[in-house]
Amino acid sequence: MKKRLFSVLYMFLLTFFFTSIVSAVKIYNEARIETNQRVKLQRVILDVLDMPAGEKVSDQRVVEMFDRRVKEIEAQDRTLYVGYGEDGRTIAGYAFPVSGPGFWGPVYGMVAVNPSGTEILGVAFYKHSETPGLGARITEDWFTKQFRGLPLRPETSRKIFYLKSAGTPQAANELDAVTGATGTSRAVEAFLNKELDRFLKDIWPEVRKKG
Repeated sequence: MKKRLFSVLYMFLLTFFFTSIVSAVKIYNEARIETNQRVKLQRVILDVLDMPAGEKVSDQRVVEMFDRRVKEIEAQDRTLYVGYGEDGRTIAGYAFPVSGPGFWGPVYGMVAVNPSGTEILGVAFYKHSETPGLGARITEDWFTKQFRGLPLRPETSRKIFYLKSAGTPQAANELDAVTGATGTSRAVEAFLNKELDRFLKDIWPEVRKKG
């Protein structure tokens, strides 16, 4: 009887020990993953605000820069990020998240506009399900850099921008689409124009009131 009781107790303690270790590792990894994702997003926000924090910049430096130069505000139930200059007082721009359906799945990105809300400072797409080497090229610098300086209130166009076949854009708001990824290009053009239009009509007026 004692041997049987000892065996049961031994197995219970052994199971409890290893279960505790697995749980501790899981909690540690989840916290680390969450931290990495937060820092990754902060890099994206700093980048579109034209405060580059490339891969060579340490995570600690990114967090310090973000805490010093970016402030979160709420407008229309959406979190916006106000970027400040080196003096910590002058507003350098406003960044806000965007998302919409891509060709294969949802696309998530970040857009920043200048302090007057008249042109784009930067665009980045950081999460998607598009095809590697094709639609996934929306994350490449050559594609996203086209949006820098793009006017947000075109007077002679229904849309803020159009994606045209590579090499054919002529107007200031016509940009190169991704060659071989027509579906992704059309999807990005559609949802990003919609998000920018909503920002200008619904969110920007509230941002201006907040100062």
